[in-house]
Amino acid sequence: MATLTELLEQEARKRGLIASDETVTAESAFALVRDMPYQRASTRRPESIIEEWRGTCSGKHYALDRIFREMGMDSRVIMCTHRFTPDNTAHFPADLRALVARQPVPDVHTYVRLESPQGWMTVDATWPGSAGPLGMPVNGVFQPGADMAIACDVIDAFEVPAGRDPQDFKEQLISEFCGESGQARDDFIEGMSRWLSEATQA
Repeated sequence: MATLTELLEQEARKRGLIASDETVTAESAFALVRDMPYQRASTRRPESIIEEWRGTCSGKHYALDRIFREMGMDSRVIMCTHRFTPDNTAHFPADLRALVARQPVPDVHTYVRLESPQGWMTVDATWPGSAGPLGMPVNGVFQPGADMAIACDVIDAFEVPAGRDPQDFKEQLISEFCGESGQARDDFIEGMSRWLSEATQA
C-alpha cells in the first residue's frame, strides 16, 4: 500500500507539478499542499485531500503532519482559537465583511509545528499562492528552522494530545469556543471558500 508521500508524488506528477523522476521533500510537500485550492474536501482524511487536491486548514495540515512523520521528522498538529473581525477581513468581499461587522466570527485554526534539523518551526500551508493577490498572507518560503506566519490572529494555541484524534479535538474546541456561533462560523468559512475559489480561478 502506498504511503501518503507516494500518493502526493503520484498525484503531483499526474497534474504536471513535479517531474516524473522527482521525489517529494519536506519543502516541496509544503509547497504542493499549500497551493491546493482552499476548499473543503469530501472528508478531512489526508488521502481525500490529495485525491481531490483541495482542503482547508484542517485537511491540509493533517496531510502535512502525516507526510512529515513519514519522512522521519517530529511533527505536531496545533489548534488555535481566533476571530474573524472587521480589522482582519478588511480585504474580504462586502458580504463577508457584513457578517463580521454584525459580530466577530469565532473559529479554530489548524497548523503544524515541525522539528527540522535547524530546530522547531511553525508551518502554515493554509492559503495557496493564488490567494496572495487577494490580500491573504501566503507563506512563500519553507526555510528550515524559521517560523512561518500563522494564517490568523492567535488567541490561544493547543497541541493535540498524544493519541487523540485531531479532528475530534478540534470539534471539542469549536464547541467550547464558538458555542452558539457555530453555524455563523460554518457559513463564514463556506462563503470564504467560495470567494477564494471563484476569485483564484477567474
